[in-house]
Amino acid sequence: MKRKKQKLKILFICQNFWPENFRSTDVVKNLIRDGNHLEVLTSIPNYPEGKIYKGYSWFDFHTERFAGIKVHRIPTIPRGKNNYLLIFFNYLSFILFGTIFGFFKMFNKKFDIVMVFASSPIFQIIVGYFMKIIVKGKLVTWVQDLWPENLEALNIVRKKSLLNLIRKLTKILYNLNDIVIGQSPSYLKVLKQRTIKKVYYVPNYSEIFKSKYSKKKIEVKKFILIYAGNLGKAQKLLTLLKAAKKMKYNNKLFIKIFGFGSEYEILKNYIIKNDLKNVKLFGKISKTRLYKEYINADALFLSLSKSKYLNYTIPAKLQTYLSLGKPIIASADGEIKKIINKSKSGLCSKSENEKELSINLIKMINAKKKIMVKYSNNSKKYFYKNYESKLINKKFKNIFNEVI
Repeated sequence: MKRKKQKLKILFICQNFWPENFRSTDVVKNLIRDGNHLEVLTSIPNYPEGKIYKGYSWFDFHTERFAGIKVHRIPTIPRGKNNYLLIFFNYLSFILFGTIFGFFKMFNKKFDIVMVFASSPIFQIIVGYFMKIIVKGKLVTWVQDLWPENLEALNIVRKKSLLNLIRKLTKILYNLNDIVIGQSPSYLKVLKQRTIKKVYYVPNYSEIFKSKYSKKKIEVKKFILIYAGNLGKAQKLLTLLKAAKKMKYNNKLFIKIFGFGSEYEILKNYIIKNDLKNVKLFGKISKTRLYKEYINADALFLSLSKSKYLNYTIPAKLQTYLSLGKPIIASADGEIKKIINKSKSGLCSKSENEKELSINLIKMINAKKKIMVKYSNNSKKYFYKNYESKLINKKFKNIFNEVI
C-alpha cells in the first residue's frame, strides 16, 4: 500500500548525531522538512575528542528534544583519542546498548521505516534489524562507508582472514534489510554484488546553514583556500601541506584548515617543522563562523587518500561546496574527480600527488576573474541539477513508498 499524502513515521538510527558535527543531523532536518515524523536512536555525544560532552554521562539513556523531535540516547563507552581498542568498545557498546535500551524505548511503538545511517561501523544495521522487529517497520540502510574496504585502506585491519570474515558479515547484514541505499554510483555497483535485496543510489544532502551572510568587500591580496572537517587518515591533508611547502615562498596563497581528528598533531608538527607561514590550523569553530569563512574564501579544498574503494565515496562536503557556489580544488580520484570534471567547478589532481596539486593551486591563483566566476556558476548549476534537497527528498519518498 502506497502512502503519498500521509506522514511517514521513521525511526532514524545513527551512532553519531547532534551536538556532534555529523551529516546525520542534516539528514534528519531534511526528512523533517519533507513532512515526515521522525525519532532518533543514537549514542551519547563524544566525537571527535573521545570524551563525553558536558551535560551528559556515559551511562545516560534519557530522551531529549531536537528540532521538535525525540532523540533517544543510549549508554556509550567513549571512543578515546586515537585508541583502536576503545573505538572497538565504542562500536560494540552502540550495538549492545542500542539493542537493549532500544527495546525498552521502542516497545509498543510503531514505525513505517527504520532507517540506518550507516557510516562506520556498518554493524549499526544489527540495531536496526532488532528495532525493525520491535516496531514492525521496514529496514532501510543508507550506506556511507564500505566495509571492510575502508578498514583496509586506512590500515586499521591488515589480516586478510579478518577482512574476509568482515566481508562475509557485511553481506549477511545487507541482506537483513528490505532495501539498501548507496551514497554514490560506485557504491551502487559494489552493493549489488553483495546483497540480493534491491539497491538504490541516493546522494548525500549538502550541509544546512542558517546564516544569511554576504561576502565582505575587503581588498585582500592573499588567495584564501579553505578546508573544514575531519582531519583523519582518509582525508590525507598532508598532501595539501606538502603542496604548500612547494609554494612556501609564494606570498599570494594562504590556507585555512578548520576541524579536528586523528591527524591533527601530525599536521600541526609538519607545519612547525617546515615553518609554513602560508598554512594555519584553527581547530573546531562554530557553524556560523564556518559559513562566513566559506563565503569569504576564494576556493574550497577536498581530498582523499589514494585508495580505490575510498575514492568510490562522494564526501558530503562536495555537495556543500557545490551548493555554496565556490571554485573547488581537490586531490582525489574516482567519484570526486568525475564530478569536478563533469561540473567544470574547479581543478582536481590525483590523490596524494602534491606536485600536481601545487600546479593546480598556481593555476587557480593566477586565473582571470571570469574563469573563477565560471567555476562558481558551474558549481551552483551542478548542485541544483543533481543535489538540491528537494531532489533527494523525492528519491527517498519514492523508495519509502515502494517498500511499505
